[in-house]
Amino acid sequence: MLCGIRVTKDTNIEYKNENVVQTIKDLVMHSITTVTGEGYTSTYDTVVMLEEGDVLIFEEEGRGYIKPVEDFVTVEEAIEELTYIKDIGGE
Repeated sequence: MLCGIRVTKDTNIEYKNENVVQTIKDLVMHSITTVTGEGYTSTYDTVVMLEEGDVLIFEEEGRGYIKPVEDFVTVEEAIEELTYIKDIGGE
């Protein structure tokens, strides 16, 4: 199950599991992620600068919150865009 949030300047989240320690505060997402494989362990320290209105998706498989590469639109925006193209491609 994926859950998402829309970030504001007041968003303040702390998340931790066996793979990631993550904070989101003051429009900065800081993640320390540990990946373990056969014969290796890697640690990644990532800082993502956010903007108000950014959408973050919660990824249950261990990464915590992620910022998708693609922008999200609201349902209303999607309906408006689909209305413009509904007649393309035939009847």
